[in-house]
Amino acid sequence: MIRDPSFIYLATILPPILIGLIIWKSDKFPEPGKFLLASFLLGVSIYLPLDFLIFLTQDHLAPLVGLDIKNKPYTPGEFSFLMFFRAAFLEEGLKFALLLFFCVRLSDLNEPMDAIVYGAAIGLGYAAMENIPYLNTGDPETAWTMIAVKGRYYPLIMHLGFGVLMGWLLSLNLFEERSRFKRRLMLVLALLIPVIFHGSYNYLGAYDVFPALTLIMVIGIVYYQRREQERKITESVEKARVENLDVFYSYLITFTFVALTVGSVIFVNN
Repeated sequence: MIRDPSFIYLATILPPILIGLIIWKSDKFPEPGKFLLASFLLGVSIYLPLDFLIFLTQDHLAPLVGLDIKNKPYTPGEFSFLMFFRAAFLEEGLKFALLLFFCVRLSDLNEPMDAIVYGAAIGLGYAAMENIPYLNTGDPETAWTMIAVKGRYYPLIMHLGFGVLMGWLLSLNLFEERSRFKRRLMLVLALLIPVIFHGSYNYLGAYDVFPALTLIMVIGIVYYQRREQERKITESVEKARVENLDVFYSYLITFTFVALTVGSVIFVNN
């Protein structure tokens, strides 16, 4: 039974849904299920624009800067470009856009915990979609080897962590800070920190360390926000407006950091 393809399929698809339900129910004032489902499905849909952006990156941008990322083995510069730009910046940038331009505009996102819940939903949706190719190429006889298990569940934990971290930093912009500079800084960090975290995880190959630390981080953030909720009688908190210029700064600063990181790796190894 454990090697039955349908069981393997369920073991791959159900965990992100179950984790999403757990985080949803951790909220003292749960969000409407229809909006969480929509956020999850938007996370799944990231693959549509991502495939187009990957095509532009591989076929046009990489050759423009003198990198050949279509053929292995990769040089350190090519590998850093793949891990920090093609993977981390593009994926987290799309999640960030969904969180800002869909979730933040919902009137039901009206307290710090909500941004975390929606960020987790988007991350889990993307993780669920990312795992589907493993089902089409996997061998049932090796489906429960350590390599296969890591391939299924480690990215799930990491994308959950990136989403929770992004949502938490965004909540500081929306609800905690009133200084314009601090709000702008929190918005920049809401994209920059997940991109650094994602890129470092990929580049360093820290597959046995980062998932455990990420799980601890997720539990800590959710626990802290839930404890803060227990002190409140009503849910609603005044929500600040996200300025389009601040969003631009977030992408610009994060892109600049990624470009400097890749450029420094190329420089050091030439």
